[in-house]
Amino acid sequence: MHLAIVCIPLIFGFPTKFKQDDAQPGRMCPRCNNAAVVGGSSRTWFEFFWIPLIPFTKSRIWVCSICQWEMKQGDGPDPQPPSQNRWGGGYRPPPPPQQFHQPGYGQQQV
Repeated sequence: MHLAIVCIPLIFGFPTKFKQDDAQPGRMCPRCNNAAVVGGSSRTWFEFFWIPLIPFTKSRIWVCSICQWEMKQGDGPDPQPPSQNRWGGGYRPPPPPQQFHQPGYGQQQV
């Protein structure tokens, strides 16, 4: 009598999926200061062999698409729209170099 043991891997998990709201301009991220925060809903699912079967928790959140910062909507102050400045994001170009004038530099004293 021969006994064969068969192992069948069962693959399951609880991933969280994010669905963005309507296309809106990005809001300012409090962590990286870029206008990349969008609002949407987050839902956790039970998946069996990569097929979402049972929905679990659902919440409304803010997410930064650059640094992955996230916060539940209503847990604090909402991220603000970008200011109406010229650059609008976290990157600011460096200021132009300043010219320093030293008397007598490069000139001969008589």
